[in-house]
Parts: sequence; structure tokens; C-alpha cells
Amino acid sequence: MHRAISQQLLAILAAILALSVILCVATEVPRPRGVSLIKAALYQPRGGDNSWTCLDGSKTIPFVQVNDDYCDCPDGSDEPGTSACAQGQFHCLNKGHESVDIPSSRVQDGVCDCCDGSDESQVVGCANTCAELGAAAAIQRRNQAELHRQGAEKRLEMIARGRQLRADRETRRMELERRIKDQEALKSEKQQIKINAEALESDALEVFKEQQRELDADTVQAEEEPQQMRHEASLSFAVYDINKDGFVEVTELMVDINLDRDRNGVVTVEEAKYFLDERERVDLDAFVTLAWPRIKPLKMLAEGLFQPPHAEEQVPPVGEVPVEATTEGVQPTPPQPTEEQVDMEDSTDGEADEEGDEDQYDDEDGDVGVGEASPEVEAPAPPIYDPETQRLVEQANEARNALDEVERNIREIEQEVKEIDEQSSKDYGPQEEWAVLDGECYNFEDREYVYTLCPFDRASQKPRNGGAETTLGRWEQWIGEGYKYSKQKYGNGAACWNGPQRSAIIDIRCALEPRITSVGEPNRCEYYFEFETPAACDSEAQQAENVHDEL
Repeated sequence: MHRAISQQLLAILAAILALSVILCVATEVPRPRGVSLIKAALYQPRGGDNSWTCLDGSKTIPFVQVNDDYCDCPDGSDEPGTSACAQGQFHCLNKGHESVDIPSSRVQDGVCDCCDGSDESQVVGCANTCAELGAAAAIQRRNQAELHRQGAEKRLEMIARGRQLRADRETRRMELERRIKDQEALKSEKQQIKINAEALESDALEVFKEQQRELDADTVQAEEEPQQMRHEASLSFAVYDINKDGFVEVTELMVDINLDRDRNGVVTVEEAKYFLDERERVDLDAFVTLAWPRIKPLKMLAEGLFQPPHAEEQVPPVGEVPVEATTEGVQPTPPQPTEEQVDMEDSTDGEADEEGDEDQYDDEDGDVGVGEASPEVEAPAPPIYDPETQRLVEQANEARNALDEVERNIREIEQEVKEIDEQSSKDYGPQEEWAVLDGECYNFEDREYVYTLCPFDRASQKPRNGGAETTLGRWEQWIGEGYKYSKQKYGNGAACWNGPQRSAIIDIRCALEPRITSVGEPNRCEYYFEFETPAACDSEAQQAENVHDEL
């Protein structure tokens, strides 16, 4: 490859030398001032009258009027060496350097525009700097040729890596297609397992729900008992609260003869305090919690809810078990307590309250007293499945999770295939040399912003002093004129305030390392990046453009 490039350079230099010899001979061709060698034949008088026709064919004038400092032709072609015609062109021969054309308005303006000074008179005294400029340009061209040579070598490496990346993507895509087929087959299997497991689960849950409905009926009844208890207590509280101050006091209980525990016909202060948990008075909540459970048995006894033994029944002494004669024999019956025994038990309960029952209430109700609400009852725990139902539920959950896992794998594979297809659809250059830059990002800082370019993805800016990143554009296409891969466009960026959406143009040049060299905003919300990379070092095309004729 190096030998081929060297041979091309030698051929180009030989052509330059041959052309230089030809042009040196051609410089002797007579022509008016400011006319290039190529147009010399167009500035020759015709016929015996020495006439000359304007280059646009609009007018014929005497040849002596060419360069007479008066514009005769509409196209200004009769004054190539003066500034008489506004639209005229002056040709700088610039021997030893590059020939150029300048506007005729810059002729005889006192400024040396041509390096050979031909655009000004001898009075101005322009120095001929073409030899020095030509030598410097030759050095620059040699440096550029060396840069392109080294860059072309790196470009070859990028081409090899880009092609390998494409091959790897194709291989990976084929592997993913096989995995999708395997996962689809597994998905069908998991779906059937899930259907069977859910059918068994559904039957088991239906049986369990039926059992729960039967249990719920008993639970509702059990839940209604505390509510009924509170309702009864509230009604009694309203009866006892004679002065309607929201409290039941000792004196208010002393009027209820049913609370005469010792059956002496008087409810003492001590007996009343017993029902109030040794307090002077209690509110509704304390009454429901502390007083009513002690009052209710005596109220029920007074209302006849506790039936005393029949008069004709023989009451045995305490400790003996009565018997009833039947045709089958003798059957024991449990003893029934007498009123005296009930009174003795109540008295014993009172003494126990003084010693330990208060602690029991304290443990259960947590210091509930006047003005304090009863503690909240915790919600019952959710029902627990029986072992068989639990096993079927767990099997169904496992089947559902297994199917979800397979479907998640399929989605991940499909997403990766989509990303591979998006990459494969991008134009990475004629030989995939740009592929290695996809996924890389490069930064450039100026006084205010940090600019970022991620080739084939986005361009953005972010304030240096902190703040949100603004998208300047997302990858669209190549837009180079002449050579397609010399410019990129990134569009549909963040909208400007009362303006269009931001966009960025990336001008690409050859260099040994990829980097951003400058960023500007020539138009509002339109950004211009200069980006260098070895991928742009297309040796043959670039070097041919940089070769100039020298005289």
C-alpha cells in the first residue's frame, strides 16, 4: 500500500514539472494585462481593422479600447487590467506560487493583492513574495501529504474494525434469532403449564372460599357481640347518668338496689366503688370497659336471666353431686349454685379485685380511665390456606413467574435485535470506517459551554457553571457537497425560545486523532462543529485536491 501511494505521489510531481515547463513557455504568449494564459487566445484582434468582440458577444469595439480604463462591454470583459468595470476580473499570474483571480475593483487601489504585485503600478512598489509563499505552500502541502498518509494508515485500521463490527453484529443477530425461536417454543410450554396450574388453583380457591363463607358467618356473630355489649352498656350508662354530665358517679350507682352485693338492702359507697373500679366516677368508655362487665351479671340476675333452682328440687350440700332417677339408672347432674354461693363468689371477687384484678385490668386495657378511649383492636390476620390449597397456589404462582420470565427474555432479545438493525441501517462510510466512532463521545469547552458530539447519536451543550444539558440535534444524515462524507447533519434538537428547533452541522477534516477543534453558532439555533478524525483521511481523493500548479 505504501509503495502504491509513493508511486502516485511521484506521478503527480512529474505532471507538475511537465506542466510548469509548458506554462513557462506559454508565458511569452502576448495578451493584455490581467488576462490568464487560458483566456489569452480570446484577447487577439481580428481582421484588418483590429476589432475585438466582447466575450459575451454583445458588442464589437476597436482592440485599442481594451484596458483603456473605460468600460465598453456590458460584461466588463474589455477591462481585465483596470478597475473601470465593476464586474471585471483581474488575473494574478503569481509565478512561483498559485495563480488567482481577484475582483477588478481591487486593481490600482494601493493594496498589493497579487504576490507578484501585478495588480498595482510600479509607483506602489509591491514586493514579489511569490517565491517565499510558494515555498511555504509547498512545505504545507508536504505536511498535508504526510498527514494524509499517516491518517490513511489509521483509516485502514478503522475500516478493518468497522467491518469486523458489522460481521459481529450479523453473527449476533443470527444467534438472537435462534434464541427467539427457542424462547417462543418454551413460552408455549410455560403457557400450557400455567393454564393447568391456574385451573387447579381456581378449583381449590373456590372450595376454600366456600369454607371461608361458612366461617365468616360465625365470625360476624362473634364480631357483633362486642358491639352488642357496648350498646347495652351505653343504654345503662344513660340510665345511671342521672345529672347528664357525661359521667356515672358513686352516688348515682347507690340508688340501684340490684347492686347490693351483700343483700342487706343498702348499696354502700364501697359497693358502688367496686363497680367503678374504685374510682369516684367514670366516663362512657371507662364504663363500657370497667364497670359494665361487673354490673351486667347482677342486672341479668335481677331480670330473671339466671334461673334459680326449682323449689321442689332437693338442694344437696355443697360438694355433693345430685342424682336423678331414670328408667335407665342413676345419672349425675352438675350442681346449681345458690344465691348465697353467688354472693360468696361476688365477695371473693371483690377481695380479689382489691389484690390483683386491678392489675389484670391494667394489663389488658392499659390504664383506661376517665376521659380515655379504649385501645384499638388489631385487625384479624388474613386467612391461611390449608396445606393442599397453599401448595396449588404456590404451583400456580411458580407457573406464572416462569411464563413472565420467558416473556421478559423475549422482550430483551427483541430489543437487542432492534438496536442491531438500527446500527446496521446507519451509513458508516463506503468501507465501514466510521463504525468505530458510533458509541464514542467527544467534548469541546469554550468560555461558557461544554459541547459534546456523539457521532451517529447526538450533539449537545451544557453550561460550564452547571445546569441542564441541551440537545442541539440528533443524527440525521451525511450532507457533504461533492464528497458526501465530509459533513454531517444533526437535527430536531431542543426548541429555542420563540425560535426554531436547534440543529448542528459537523464539518469533518483529516487528522490523526478524533477531536472537536471549534464550535460556533453562525445563525440563531444553528451550530457549526469542526471535527477531525482519521476516518476522513481518504488519501487519493484528499491529496489530489491539495495539489496546486506552481510556476
